[in-house]
Amino acid sequence: MKHNKPVQIFLGMFWICMFTLLSHAQKNIHFTNGQWFNGSGFVTTEFYSVNGIFTKTKPAHVDTVVDLNMSYIIPPFGEAHNHSPDTELEFDVFNERYLSDGIFYIKNPNSIPFTTKKIEAKINTPGSVDVIFANGGLTGSGGHPTGLYSYLLTTIYKKSITGWTNRSMEGHAYYVIDSKEELHRKWPFIMADKPAFIKVYLLYSEEYEQRKNDTAFNGKKGINPQLVKQIVSYAHTAGLKVSCHVETPADVLHAVKAGVDEINHLPGYQIRWKDGFDAAYYQLTPAIARRMKKKRIHADATYSLSQTEVIETDSAKRNQQLAVQKQNLQLLKKYNVQVTIASDSYNLTSKTEADYLYKLNIYSNLELLKLWCEVTPLAIFPQRKIAALKEGYEASFLVLKENPLKTFETVFSIQLRVKQGHLLW
Repeated sequence: MKHNKPVQIFLGMFWICMFTLLSHAQKNIHFTNGQWFNGSGFVTTEFYSVNGIFTKTKPAHVDTVVDLNMSYIIPPFGEAHNHSPDTELEFDVFNERYLSDGIFYIKNPNSIPFTTKKIEAKINTPGSVDVIFANGGLTGSGGHPTGLYSYLLTTIYKKSITGWTNRSMEGHAYYVIDSKEELHRKWPFIMADKPAFIKVYLLYSEEYEQRKNDTAFNGKKGINPQLVKQIVSYAHTAGLKVSCHVETPADVLHAVKAGVDEINHLPGYQIRWKDGFDAAYYQLTPAIARRMKKKRIHADATYSLSQTEVIETDSAKRNQQLAVQKQNLQLLKKYNVQVTIASDSYNLTSKTEADYLYKLNIYSNLELLKLWCEVTPLAIFPQRKIAALKEGYEASFLVLKENPLKTFETVFSIQLRVKQGHLLW
């Protein structure tokens, strides 16, 4: 449907106009009277969206004019570590939850190709979240997450993959690899499902020899740290990056030396007091931080897990854990190691982690905003023109009522979401 004159839309009239906008394919939109984030502050300017791309050049025809009423415009957010959505079940619920929180980009570092292939047509569209999958992660015998999937088969996968057993998961949800020969043999199968990146598990690698054959440590161990460098070599040769699950500073050091690209979790997201460890054991060192900076390795802290999944109820221990979390983040900040925002909580989003980090008061409002809307999306889709509001980039953004550099909490009350030139709500 064509209009002789552009349709003028004001945010105050948004709900009245929403269904009209969604019922027509809007190609050319003129966004006026907005204060746009430029990476350091907000500037008053205007943009056009032409075929989902930002431009300041007026097209021959404008379908709609959207008056942003001097609202604050920022790029959409990312979720650097979550395992949803990954099945057809409740996909619409997860999709709406992410989009509602302003999260357009998701990195899933362990998934089952059998289920994710069923949602391929539903993701990576202007009306849905954009997701990349690692497929099954690489671990050792008895290593995490092999035991976890016994539980997941009784919960989130109970209806989506009926008839499967924990043994069925090997070669799909994870790959057990205990030697270079096994890695070489299984690598073609790993690549056959076309992972977007590779996930490997290191857990208490400093005790690998002690734990590897002891079933008492099942779920509390990972792959042989000596294999990680070979995995990285295989992955990089295939043009894939490597994410590494860690628990301790020793795991981080092994991963960094092996050449991984990303650290999943930061030590201190959980503390295994019952296994004889204390909070201080999880403290990173300047030497590790320097190595991470030198090799440009970023990390998703997932520290909000200590409030959502692995909750410490003892107040004294919780204070010790908080102290280590703050020390680790302050250390990485000192050495300019980037932290991506991630929740790793199936029923939550990186909004939870952003709020948690905000309350830790490590980062300024500007720093935290940039981590969430610039650093994290580009860590997920480094080749795409996203995470910036400028000429030639995807016309995706969030509209806020207040200036988040002054009132950060306004990022949790999004007024309007636009993805690739499509007005969502």
